[in-house]
Amino acid sequence: MMRTLILLLSLSFSTFVFSQSNASKKELIKDIESTATVEEAWQLLTDVATWKQWDSHAIDAKIKSDFKEKGQGKLVTHNAHIVDFAIIEFEQDKTYTLRHKLSSGTLYIKRSVVPTDVGSKLTVEVWYKGLSPKNFRKYMGEDYATTLENELQEVKQLLEN
Repeated sequence: MMRTLILLLSLSFSTFVFSQSNASKKELIKDIESTATVEEAWQLLTDVATWKQWDSHAIDAKIKSDFKEKGQGKLVTHNAHIVDFAIIEFEQDKTYTLRHKLSSGTLYIKRSVVPTDVGSKLTVEVWYKGLSPKNFRKYMGEDYATTLENELQEVKQLLEN
């Protein structure tokens, strides 16, 4: 039973952890470097109207206010679900965290940008607090690590072209 609760899967630039001590929290971390400046990367990541260009789950997204802490918006997914999101953490030009309340838990997405010698490094952390890993896979897909990696590649391509 204990062995089924602990899963450690390492992919290049990613970690997906099911923790024995907190079996209801699932976490995925991905990052990528770009030659774009922090300002350029931040602009793309916070321009909700362009999320559909690089977020494979989004066909549209809108925000009700300025992009800042306590901001709220809606995202329309590829299967026509409308998902509410809230910005629960925000630090200008550095990081923000989105919260999506789902029927069986809560999905958090934290996006961060830091300067590097050649431009910027973008990091995405996704975690789910809820009933089971099965529900996480239901909402995000069986291979969400690959999905995130592909999305970061899309962001990089948009920034560098």
